[in-house]
Amino acid sequence: MKLLPAVFLVFAQVLAAEPVEVRIISPPPDQPAFNVVVIRAEVQAGDAVAEVAFAVDGRVFARVRRAPYEASADLGPENTEHTIAVLATTVSGAAGRAEMTTPKLHVDQEMVVELRQLYVSVRRDGANVLDLHQQDFSVVDNGSPQHLITFARGDVPFTAVLLVDSSISMRGARLRVGVDGARAFAAGMRPLDEGKLMVFSDRLLHTTPFTGDGSLLLVGLESVVARGGTAVNDNLFLALALLEARQGRRVVILLSDGADTDSVLAMDDVIRKVRESRALVYWIRVEPDDAPTLRGALVSPWHDGPWYQRQLRLLEEAADVTGGRILRLGRAEQVPQAIAEVVRELREQYVLGYYPSGLRHNGGWRKVKVNVDRGPVEGAGFRVQVRDGYVDE
Repeated sequence: MKLLPAVFLVFAQVLAAEPVEVRIISPPPDQPAFNVVVIRAEVQAGDAVAEVAFAVDGRVFARVRRAPYEASADLGPENTEHTIAVLATTVSGAAGRAEMTTPKLHVDQEMVVELRQLYVSVRRDGANVLDLHQQDFSVVDNGSPQHLITFARGDVPFTAVLLVDSSISMRGARLRVGVDGARAFAAGMRPLDEGKLMVFSDRLLHTTPFTGDGSLLLVGLESVVARGGTAVNDNLFLALALLEARQGRRVVILLSDGADTDSVLAMDDVIRKVRESRALVYWIRVEPDDAPTLRGALVSPWHDGPWYQRQLRLLEEAADVTGGRILRLGRAEQVPQAIAEVVRELREQYVLGYYPSGLRHNGGWRKVKVNVDRGPVEGAGFRVQVRDGYVDE
């Protein structure tokens, strides 16, 4: 009987040492990898799997705790090698690892053909549809059907600018919930996401660098006070310009009542920037207490009421044309929930990639349409939200 504990100890050590086998099944090891790539792994273990971590080029970007073990990563458009690693850990502490390096594309002469990526939200009966497959989508670009090269769904990293209006019209509760909204955005960030906070009135009052650390977005935010006029146009233009240098999915989340009184730029100038940009624009519109009268009474020494109404209509167009949308709030307290809704929507988008045919590079506008078809019955009732076109540069 005295030997029994020792026997059990040896038996437990054998179980703990049982190997964990990990195999990367996608992407193929002999093919170059660009842009959004879905990494899939198989795990075989004698014990329950606690976590599977995914890393690209030494940086962990996703942790999955149940099968299927897969995650999406945006590798960018450059022709370069990427090291993909998957580490699986069981509840008993045993671990297994698989690693692969995707090759560069070796050619005598490289021809740059840019992959066009569309970020698509699909709803039905007010709820996001999350079970679509590549064959369910079709893309028409400038009147011509396109062949989809890449397809991903779920959590694809994003780079976002959070624009918070801190003008006098946002004083009191609106600014407080704006700060709460920034906290909600920071809390919703995941590995490989990046964010930048810009607080503005008639000028830029507070900003942070692009960062993957959500806590850094909140530094100094408590000291911001509501004051001055509103320069939505100028700061939206600046946010779009800053995002041009970033890779992957780019997003602007604007929190404002939209009543611009102090911008140097008109929305006509910003719309041109919106159409040239690849960023999605979401406008969380906090209606002012005097919204019914404000819409007809907003004037200044420089412009009359109809001019300001046109600016608001063009700001609405800026959100629609990009594939983003407007979230109209009746109460300021709804801001954190609305920002969390935008982040969740970004997590649930589909990413479609194709090489456009018939490009002319003449600066013209190419209309894009995405259809979802699951047959005459199942295909009914889908509402597709996507950028409606782009500039042929």
